[in-house]
Amino acid sequence: MPDIQDEREDRGIALDRVGVKGLSHPVRIRDRSGREHEVAGTVRAFVSLPAQARATHMSRFLAALSRQSAPLDGGSLRSLLEEIREGLGAPSAGIEVSFPFFVDKTAPSTGSRSTMACEARLHAVLDSSFRLTTGVRVPVMTLCPCSVRAQGLPGLAQRGYVSVSVRSARAVTLEDLVDLVERCASSPVYPLLRAEDERALLASALARPLFVEDIVRNAAQALDGTDGIEWYEVEAENLESAHDHSAFASCERGR
Repeated sequence: MPDIQDEREDRGIALDRVGVKGLSHPVRIRDRSGREHEVAGTVRAFVSLPAQARATHMSRFLAALSRQSAPLDGGSLRSLLEEIREGLGAPSAGIEVSFPFFVDKTAPSTGSRSTMACEARLHAVLDSSFRLTTGVRVPVMTLCPCSVRAQGLPGLAQRGYVSVSVRSARAVTLEDLVDLVERCASSPVYPLLRAEDERALLASALARPLFVEDIVRNAAQALDGTDGIEWYEVEAENLESAHDHSAFASCERGR
């Protein structure tokens, strides 16, 4: 039986991306120490479709993913995209994998240990070149500078999120990006805190009140000073505790 997908298309319209999205699939990642972990990934994979091709073969994406067993990094993602591109006869291929990434946290005073979840994303494209984007979304604590200056107020603390995505000529680990983000905020956040930890955390944040604009500029300055960074995008969002909206700022630099 002939494949209907292989029928000729006569409207003359090429498509930039066709594929699968929202696919839950187990993936392996490697942390900074070299340990491997299996996590639940959400996958979006695609190829470009020439004007004369009616459709692509969606099942071949899943077949290629099922054969992928190496931890996700630049090398394994490039090999996967080469397989997808060749198997589908496409000019270009791409994949985006998002997954939870867990970092170990130690409370500032008591040393209580806990594990904090961040969101991670790897986005790779293969056409005339290979490009890998590594991203994280990290919870942080911010303290409003306006409230700190208001007489009689201890300062308005709020939780926020900072998202950083980079393309780099050198290897960048997810932990590297999490560390960078936490240095740019008023304070990190911790899943487990005792009373003395909370006091220490608030005192640290009071010494460094920041707007979302400050956080983004701090991150941009840190990335500008990091060897190998070719492109980055930063966005900070504060979940305002005194308003019914969020505040945000962002910037993008590079190619």
